[in-house]
Amino acid sequence: MDDMNKLKAKLGLPPISQIGVVVKDVQRAAEYYTSLLGVGPFTIYDFVPEMHVYNGEQTYAKVRMGKAMWNNMELELIQPLEGKSPHMDFLQQRGEGVQHFGFNVPKFDELYEKFTKEGFKPLLRSGGYVETYKGDLKVCYFDTDKAVGILFEIIWKSWLPECQAK
Repeated sequence: MDDMNKLKAKLGLPPISQIGVVVKDVQRAAEYYTSLLGVGPFTIYDFVPEMHVYNGEQTYAKVRMGKAMWNNMELELIQPLEGKSPHMDFLQQRGEGVQHFGFNVPKFDELYEKFTKEGFKPLLRSGGYVETYKGDLKVCYFDTDKAVGILFEIIWKSWLPECQAK
């Protein structure tokens, strides 16, 4: 945990805003987390990013997302449906579970540069218009697993006030 806090401070990251959990079935997982933790209601939708660069290769992916607020944190359930993604790899290699911590950031490109200068490889850079929220999304997962035990994701959502440039 100390390594994670040091890295967050070094990169100037805000508090964690999202816990990403890879699941086999979003609907079933949403029902489980609702009954277990009282989380919900979940917004469930399918998403095919317009841009999806995984391990340096422009590729295709389709995921089913389930999102709900859990106090001040978003619980994101991700069910990989098609294509290549870190979610599909995680599910095949490790099974269901917590995959990443996400950080809502107002200056996406600036933080992207900080991560890469620190030597962290971008695993997935993705984005596009999200009809469910009527806004644009940019995300990047970084290979921080070896350094801190979990992937870090930077997130820019046009519909969130905290993601607006300050």
